[in-house]
Amino acid sequence: MSTKVFSMAILASLLFVSCSQTSIDYDSRTTTTTSANELKTYEVEIEAQTNEPVNEPETRAAMPFKVTEENIKGKTVLYPKLNITEETMPSVVVLYNKNNNVTEVVEANWSVIKEDTSIKFNLNKLTSKSDLANGEWYMMSFMGGEKNGDKFSVNTQTTLDLMEKGQEFTASCPFATNWRRIVKTGNKLKLSNENNKMVFKPQGVFLALSLESRMTLPTKINRTITMESNAFCASGEYNFNVDKNSVSDDADKAASYWEPNSANAISRSSSIYEKYNAKHYTTNIILKYDGAKNDGTLRKGQSDLNSYIYFNSYNKSMRTNTPNTRTSRGFILCLMPVDYKKTSDYPAGIVNETLLFGDVEVVDANRTNYTYDKNTYTKDPSTWRPYMGRRYLLGSFSNELSKGSSYDMTLRIIRPTLFIERLWAYKQGNELKTKNEADAEQIAEGKKADKYYLSLNSGNYRLTKCSEFTPIFNNPKLQLDQGKGFSEKGAMDIGPEYGYILTMGNNYNFADLNGKQKKFDNWFCTVSRSKVIYGIMCFKPFRDRDTASTNNYKVAVRMTFPTPRATSGIAKIETYYLGPNYNLSVNVAGYYLCHEEFWKRLDSKDIITREFPLGTYWLTTKYMLQDNEPRPRITKFTTDGVAQSENPTIKGYPSYYFLPWLKSPAW
Repeated sequence: MSTKVFSMAILASLLFVSCSQTSIDYDSRTTTTTSANELKTYEVEIEAQTNEPVNEPETRAAMPFKVTEENIKGKTVLYPKLNITEETMPSVVVLYNKNNNVTEVVEANWSVIKEDTSIKFNLNKLTSKSDLANGEWYMMSFMGGEKNGDKFSVNTQTTLDLMEKGQEFTASCPFATNWRRIVKTGNKLKLSNENNKMVFKPQGVFLALSLESRMTLPTKINRTITMESNAFCASGEYNFNVDKNSVSDDADKAASYWEPNSANAISRSSSIYEKYNAKHYTTNIILKYDGAKNDGTLRKGQSDLNSYIYFNSYNKSMRTNTPNTRTSRGFILCLMPVDYKKTSDYPAGIVNETLLFGDVEVVDANRTNYTYDKNTYTKDPSTWRPYMGRRYLLGSFSNELSKGSSYDMTLRIIRPTLFIERLWAYKQGNELKTKNEADAEQIAEGKKADKYYLSLNSGNYRLTKCSEFTPIFNNPKLQLDQGKGFSEKGAMDIGPEYGYILTMGNNYNFADLNGKQKKFDNWFCTVSRSKVIYGIMCFKPFRDRDTASTNNYKVAVRMTFPTPRATSGIAKIETYYLGPNYNLSVNVAGYYLCHEEFWKRLDSKDIITREFPLGTYWLTTKYMLQDNEPRPRITKFTTDGVAQSENPTIKGYPSYYFLPWLKSPAW
């Protein structure tokens, strides 16, 4: 499984632990008259083994491992392989009597027997307060984790070492069997169906995390990474509240008893948001520094390597051959799947939403001015830098990951100069002045001095083109507010707190992206009569309308207007960078982003905030890429998403607003 921008590929399948014999022998040493709570010790004979298919690497959760190198489908990879050296393996056994709904959780040790390349486990003794000779008894067994009263706790390791061939480590993701019916025959308890082997199935998923930077500026990333997910977590417990109707011989129910640690749940104030996205859980991951192991990153001269990973600036001509821009070793993480459908009653169904965030900084000493600050626009663009704080999105996925598998995932740092960052922003909103066309052009190009428009005399700016204006301002607020879209059936109501949705391409199907024509699609939603419209803008078009387009400029947008159908006044545009690292399924992408619950978790520095008057703006008709590029002299910033005339009538010598455009990206 892999995608171009989300480097996740399956590395190996975890193998099952299966019984080669199905007899379970109990020889009671207790008297026949015992109290209900008196402990009884049973002699047990249960044999289990591991089976290794040819040419397929073995991996185990909640077991001791050794990192092994192997060629898998033509690619040399490191993966964790079972490495049992102990003489015994601890386990927990859950006993359940269907006749009286009694559950008991006990501990038991399995002896380890190695035979050639296989490993067998024998369970010899089991201590219980239950009378297993009477009733309809079932058993389920776990390896890994820790008994906590009548529960079974799991806390996987989230402080991660660099992987290397031969490395030994342990992971606490458990293995579990199905429910198995046990019956007494003579002095022995056996499986009721001895022909069906008992199998320990892995309950966890492995991620092999690596990092790379595609930034044209040198960067560093904090070694603490935050995962937020409705589908995976690192801690919790099995709570054996057994529904007797679900218990039968070989019923696979272990996962149904798993409950994530509620202390790590993200608090939401909107039940509607949780309905469509389920409950999310936070996992903090630490990527440990090891000075003895070269990880391919930039280390020379850095004094805080225990806290940060450094990357060189990415050379576009050298691409992935640029030195010190990616880790050469991964970090292995074991996660426990969460049944996210338990916390959502969305009838159409939801999917996995897993996102990883990091704290990234540009480390060029000359880059001191953040683009969220309007004062930056009085400074030379060579000093600009983007803010990429604790909520910088490193990667995300909606893929269904199979329990018992190991996957590779690349966390990527990438952040171009956005369309909205190239608009001169020192003056905004009511501060913007109207000018006639000639003055607007000369002021923007720095050819006419104007004390009000500072720093434009640098010659770094010019008037904005239509193909640069529309990717920022084009929106269908009016159409969605009317519930019609661009036709009577063009908009769809997706529910309260979201309202109507619409997908539309950028007007004229022409955006100038650094001197190249691109098409982009945009997704919007708004509640009728609300002043706010949410959107995901500038993403690669659906249905391959432009295969050469890119997701590198994908952003989440929130526009707030003076009134729901305003035609004048000041509008606020807020932009949060997503880029190619935002890969949630289109079925849930809008439900996750286009809601106040998402935006309130952001810091103000995470957001590029700008204010603009609704009204008419001068555009330049120069600097065209090709003959078919739209070249109107004016355009209007409105709530109407319909494409405006490419040849609007201009009467007399009017004064309109204008927006100087940075000729070249700041980085």
